[in-house]
Amino acid sequence: MVHAAARRRDPSRFYQHLSVVALLVLVLALTACAPQEPLVIIVTATDLPGPTSTPAPTATPTIPPTPTIAPEQLLQMGDQALLNGQFEAALLDYQSILGMGAAADLSAAAAFNAGRAALREGDFTGAAANLTTFITNFPQDARTPQAYFLRGDANMGLSQWAAALSDYQTYLSLRPGLIDSYAYERIGDAQLALGQSAESVASYNRAVNAGRALVPLLQLRERLAQIYLGAGSTVEAVAQYDAILQVARNNPYRATIEYAAADALIDGNDISTGYARLQSIIELYPDRPEAYNAMQRLIQAGIPIDDYQRGQISYTYGDYEGAINAFNTYSTERPIADLPAEMYLLLGRAYREIGNPTAAVTAFQTIIDQYPSDPLFGQALLEQGRTRFLAGEIDDAIARYQEIARTYGYLPEAAEALWRAGYLHGTNDRPVESRQIFEQLADAYPDTEQARSGLFLAAAAAYNEGDANGAERLYARLAVSTTGEDQAAAYLWVGRLAAARSDQQTAVSALNLAIQAAPDSYYSARAQDILNGRDTFARPVGYNFTFDETAQLAEAETWLRQRFQIEGEAPLWPLSPELQADARLIRGNELWAVGAVDAAKVEFGDVIDAYQSDAVRSFQIALFLRGIGAYQPAVLAGANVIRAAGVSTLEAPPYLARLRYPAYYADLVQDAAARYQVDPLLLLSLIRHESLFDTYATAGAGEKGLTQVIPGTAEYIAQQINWPDYQHSDLFRPYAGIEFGAFFLGENLGRFEGNVQAALAGYNAGPGRAANWLSLSGGDPDQFITAITIDSTRTYVQRIYGFYTIYRALYGVM
Repeated sequence: MVHAAARRRDPSRFYQHLSVVALLVLVLALTACAPQEPLVIIVTATDLPGPTSTPAPTATPTIPPTPTIAPEQLLQMGDQALLNGQFEAALLDYQSILGMGAAADLSAAAAFNAGRAALREGDFTGAAANLTTFITNFPQDARTPQAYFLRGDANMGLSQWAAALSDYQTYLSLRPGLIDSYAYERIGDAQLALGQSAESVASYNRAVNAGRALVPLLQLRERLAQIYLGAGSTVEAVAQYDAILQVARNNPYRATIEYAAADALIDGNDISTGYARLQSIIELYPDRPEAYNAMQRLIQAGIPIDDYQRGQISYTYGDYEGAINAFNTYSTERPIADLPAEMYLLLGRAYREIGNPTAAVTAFQTIIDQYPSDPLFGQALLEQGRTRFLAGEIDDAIARYQEIARTYGYLPEAAEALWRAGYLHGTNDRPVESRQIFEQLADAYPDTEQARSGLFLAAAAAYNEGDANGAERLYARLAVSTTGEDQAAAYLWVGRLAAARSDQQTAVSALNLAIQAAPDSYYSARAQDILNGRDTFARPVGYNFTFDETAQLAEAETWLRQRFQIEGEAPLWPLSPELQADARLIRGNELWAVGAVDAAKVEFGDVIDAYQSDAVRSFQIALFLRGIGAYQPAVLAGANVIRAAGVSTLEAPPYLARLRYPAYYADLVQDAAARYQVDPLLLLSLIRHESLFDTYATAGAGEKGLTQVIPGTAEYIAQQINWPDYQHSDLFRPYAGIEFGAFFLGENLGRFEGNVQAALAGYNAGPGRAANWLSLSGGDPDQFITAITIDSTRTYVQRIYGFYTIYRALYGVM
């Protein structure tokens, strides 16, 4: 295994999108590409030393000459290392090719990819040198324009602004009309760094007008607005904000831009227009933080704000004291007949938030007394119960909820009141009362979500109390009154409980109905395992990652023709003329080739969404994206093929199923899985859920890479495996992300004695929580799912279980 270099620089300080997903094949122009052959994985074995002993004297052996590796094989090894994120190893292979006087095509590929590998590593000097070698020695190569672009990025990293500017301009002259917007943006960056303010603004405007996907375009306009503001050009800055508002539809984003425009106007001394825009924010987006900030600025400026509006905005922002003051002022100035019921509802909630439950109950009671026909009447009743609950008055809360159901059973809130009463009984060790109320709820309001939830809780409580017959009866009731995964869950439990009382006919029937109710779900997979006598996450006896791709492609295309009544025998996989001409796919392909990964994924996402209901076009897109190494969007397009066909994954031909559930980085996965005693199919399932094979995936808590390890855990893992010079950005390298994820999953498996469900829960939510849930479940796998108290963790375990079932069917040898 090749570890990170001891000295490393981070190219993301200049462009986040300098990070490049390594490619086996760099596609230069948008042309139809053949489906990729399986990767050839080079495996080297190292002899391990045997037991220490005193060696017998031997004659000095003749040392054979070191075999020379053919340049073709070295290129393949380098490309594999580049794909895996082992940039240093890739550079060594490429440099070996350049040093042996290989054929021109091999030397060109080695020089070009050496530049890419060095850039990925953050070695801007090495990247510039290798790309210069390529440009100098192979000026007619089709990749030369992209080499200029990449060298421009390297020069930006070196603060060689003039050189970068020249490189981007050369790229535009050699390859115009593809990603002009992104090239002009970089030109503007270089000009700005050189102090060429007017020229940079002109370049940014060219970037805006040249065409790109909507979200990156809006981001660019925001940036251009900031540059205008820095230059004191308020009118031009506001024009950019207004251009954003003409197309943006997301209200939180619109509020942010409106506030930025108002701020710019006020700072630019157009105060009246700025204040008018602040007032429009209050009117249009009262639930946004920008509305509260706008209100505060207007109040400070002496501009009056309606007290009721001030109370609403303050409450939403979390300024509860301010809300109470505003509402009380508003109410003292008007007769009660003119006061809206909503004011008392928000006033009561605000009092509750500051710890005054008595005042809260009084405010809610005002609605009950004064507004009996208002739509908020039932909500006020519920809020009184909730206030008592939050004050620790559990019995009073339950009594209030039950009174609501008895007295106001005609209200839609009655079902919610009963559910809350049953839930509070259940969470306070009163299972009998809880079950009674939940069954009463299901009888009185059978078509409500509360009835469904209550029956599940009642059934689980019955099972935990040892009342198997009662639990089966409740689950059977759920099975005929729900759909989808809820129905599958109910049938699964009916099957389990019937089997426990030796009613195999009912058990088999119920489990088959669970499979049919929600294919590809956890409950379907679990039912299938029970029918087959398999334990949860039962490992296959072997693995197969090599297939007859040609034969299986033909099978998949035959199936698609039959499924969608396609006439003719021409291959379906090549990109259609329509797709070849699609500007989004053209831009995305070129962006991917020059390492602008994030921008490329946006373009690819737009294309995928546009053709999501077209199975054949989605098939073509998936194969094209897989061919260039854009794995995450390729999986999304592959999933659309199966969705459009209206079948479950395993009902589709294996070739199509593997597009949705691929085994990318299989060499790294198998190696790490073997060392940390993890099932490779489990590791693939985890990767698919965590990142969808996007090695640059990042989440809100700082999770990074294929296995989404958080910073604190990653530092711990780095210490445990002696990872040299660990930086969190290392996880963007596929081999590192897989290594760290495999270690942590293996550690959790060891901690929980091979219990995969508990190990996954520990991976996601921490081993302490997982241990508690395992104790509560008594080791029962389905009870463990019920015991998980964090919804996202429960979904995490369930989905990976379903993924694993599919991976085992596709790649396992049973």
